[in-house]
Amino acid sequence: NSIWEAGISSQKGWKKPKANDDRSTKETWIKSKYQWKGFLEYTAEDGQRQEEREAKFNVDLFHASLGGDVYRVAEALAKGGSVDWKNASEGDKTALHACAVGGYTSSKDDQVDDGGGLANWQGRECAELLIQNGAKLDATDSEEHDVLECAVCGNGRREMVEFLTAKLA
Repeated sequence: NSIWEAGISSQKGWKKPKANDDRSTKETWIKSKYQWKGFLEYTAEDGQRQEEREAKFNVDLFHASLGGDVYRVAEALAKGGSVDWKNASEGDKTALHACAVGGYTSSKDDQVDDGGGLANWQGRECAELLIQNGAKLDATDSEEHDVLECAVCGNGRREMVEFLTAKLA
């Protein structure tokens, strides 16, 4: 909700429905929140036009995936980042490719705080979120490597290789 309702204060006439509100009120709220993305908060740096925002959040999604930062991945997805976008400056890798080679920590002690109180999560949680949002395990980069091949050849952690192998089975 911290992502999906961040801009609610700037929307006039909206209030979150309560448990005893009628079904129609709840449906309208849910559609406004998730389908129309009406309560997301954008900043000037995010761009004014939809194309600018998509471009920014595609890059944000890629970098958040590389860092295994589940919160930032969720935010980029909510705001228009595409799991299918290929980063031309990184060999046409997708966010899932980036996540597969990022690997990231396997213990809480190794997690890095981003200064905003949010810790980077393990790459597996990031990969799972990307897959749940339609990322394709068989997507290939400019060298025709799929996600698992990138994890194996690109210094992906053993846990990530095992996770991706299980997803392919």
